[in-house]
Amino acid sequence: MNDTATAPTAGVTPALDRIARIPEFAGASVCFGNAVSVGERTVIPVAEVQYGLGFGWGGGRDAKADSAGSGGGAGGGARSRAVAVIEVAPDSVRVLPIEDYTQIRLAGIAFVGATVALVARSFLKLIRG
Repeated sequence: MNDTATAPTAGVTPALDRIARIPEFAGASVCFGNAVSVGERTVIPVAEVQYGLGFGWGGGRDAKADSAGSGGGAGGGARSRAVAVIEVAPDSVRVLPIEDYTQIRLAGIAFVGATVALVARSFLKLIRG
């Protein structure tokens, strides 16, 4: 059996390099483009950027089969969404928010669903005594 101390860490450096570059791939300019200038006006997109990562490594020994095993994994994701546009003119600067009606509607649906469930539960308790 040939055990090497570097086997579990093979490929870690390239993975860490990619992790360090995540902000480059999830920024506002990647999703919505760079600032646009027309005449004396400039429009700058503003985004909310979220990203997360997780990884793990583990190992164990099976006493019955007298064998050992190990494994690992990693995953991640990123999300960007437009939140505003900044308009820069020679005489003013305006921030124009972008309202996400989908999230507002989903929050309303969740609220109505929870309210209906609570009311139904209360009525069932009254009926059953």
